[in-house]
Amino acid sequence: MKVPDGAALLTFDGQALHAGEQPGRTFMVDARCLDGEPVAGAYAQVCSLTDAAAALPYDHPEVQQARRDALAWWIPLLGDALVCLTTLAPDEARFGGAITVTTEPAYLDEDPFARLFAPTLVRSDLFCRVPPPAGPVIERYAGVAWPGGTFA
Repeated sequence: MKVPDGAALLTFDGQALHAGEQPGRTFMVDARCLDGEPVAGAYAQVCSLTDAAAALPYDHPEVQQARRDALAWWIPLLGDALVCLTTLAPDEARFGGAITVTTEPAYLDEDPFARLFAPTLVRSDLFCRVPPPAGPVIERYAGVAWPGGTFA
């Protein structure tokens, strides 16, 4: 899989997450989520499936609504417990799910991305703190998973 600048690869095998390409389903994620000091024992809510056919266009109305909900109330609800949030891109045009990473499992049952793909809660030492986005950005800018990417 060709990885654009600002993206990194992450694999989900249905039970665990692995950096890079491993057995399971590999996605592009916002590289900032994996680049820095990892938060030990974080809770990663993976709203995705291992079936390669489980994907939607990023422009699909339900995907757009989940993203809007994340910005409007999901990120503020999590507050300081939020470590990072990234969509999962199996390619440059499709949405394969999302991962919300927190320091405590409170409120994960309200994840707006769980409306799209059933969630799996995974403990992980892979993820780093990333400041939440200030507002909407263009998903898939240069093929990078939301909320990454720049206009530079």
